[in-house]
Amino acid sequence: MRLHLRRLGDTRRALSFNGGFVSMPASCFTGSDPRQCLRLDEPLMAGWLAHEAFHHWQRLQGRAVTWQALRLQWRFWRHGINPYAYTPGESPAALLAQFQHAQVEQQAQMWQDAVMADIAWRQAAPGADQQRLAAAARRWHAVLHWVQMQAVPPPPPLVP
Repeated sequence: MRLHLRRLGDTRRALSFNGGFVSMPASCFTGSDPRQCLRLDEPLMAGWLAHEAFHHWQRLQGRAVTWQALRLQWRFWRHGINPYAYTPGESPAALLAQFQHAQVEQQAQMWQDAVMADIAWRQAAPGADQQRLAAAARRWHAVLHWVQMQAVPPPPPLVP
C-alpha cells in the first residue's frame, strides 16, 4: 500500500483507491506533516487507516469495492441511507455473522470499530473503565479471528 496526504475532495476523510493507494487527512500525521509518522497511537487515526486498509484487503479478495462504495454513497446523497451504519449483534457469533453478510462500507466500518476498541482497551488505565473497554473489545474477537484466518494459506497437498 502507498500512503499519501489527502489533497482533493473532503480532505477531512481518508480514502482508498485501487492499486493500494490510501490518502489520509493531514490531521492523521504528526504535526500535520505527511513526511512524519501517522498518529496510530490515537484510536481514531488507527481506525481510519484500518478502514481504508480493509478496503484494500476486500479488493484483494475480488470485491468491486470502488463501484459498490460509489453506489452506496449515491444512495446516501439521494436517499439519506447511511452506508456505514449497522446495529451490533448481541453476541460475538451474531456480530461475526452480521460482518460476513455486510456490504463493503459496513464491513470496513465494523473493522474500524474493532481496531479502535482493541486499541482503546489496551491504552486504558487499570480499573473499571479498562474492564468495560476490554469487554467491548472481546465482542470483536470472532471477527478479528475470522479475518485473520482468511489470510492463512491452505496447507500444501500431501505427497503420496
